[in-house]
Amino acid sequence: MFKTEYFLDVLKPHQPSSDIIAHALMEIDGISEVRVNVDELDQKTASLHIKVVGIDLDIDLIRAKLEELNCALHSVDEVKMYKIQDK
Repeated sequence: MFKTEYFLDVLKPHQPSSDIIAHALMEIDGISEVRVNVDELDQKTASLHIKVVGIDLDIDLIRAKLEELNCALHSVDEVKMYKIQDK
């Protein structure tokens, strides 16, 4: 098992709000933490930096959830993985 942290660059329209996006991502199996920061805001869109933390995460499921919310995953800026040792 691996604990994974993804740092994502995401473009979204003004709606849905950042808290709706965070809540929707929390519904994905394995995700234990989501942090959303607004990086830039213009007339029609917002650029977000999203941190997603969890166990054995699948970036394709995260991307699909963002697309359902009409958001575009621009890039995965950083990935951290930690091996969880069985005791």
